[in-house]
Amino acid sequence: MNLPESDWKHLSRLRPLALDRLCRRILQEAEAIIASAADRGSHRAYLDLYQHLREQDRVVADCFDNWRRSQGFFLLSLWHRYGLITDEELAGFTPEIQERVAASLPGQG
Repeated sequence: MNLPESDWKHLSRLRPLALDRLCRRILQEAEAIIASAADRGSHRAYLDLYQHLREQDRVVADCFDNWRRSQGFFLLSLWHRYGLITDEELAGFTPEIQERVAASLPGQG
């Protein structure tokens, strides 16, 4: 589903914010893993950090690498699922898109 032009422009404006939020979250989680080295040992922390970054790299790729208007609704749905946009930012999309995003969440619609 192609997003209407106004929604695509809104999504494009939100992209840097959503990417920053995701990266900030990944780094905070990485800091917690590193801090656990004192309790669990450096090697275990390293292995956990490596696994965490591999998993989160996939999330970053899913949410940001396929930047095309035809993928806009899918990307917006992912951002919403991962908590990368606020309710106020979601309210900037057309009502139809807002409803479809809400319906796309597991257990919804």
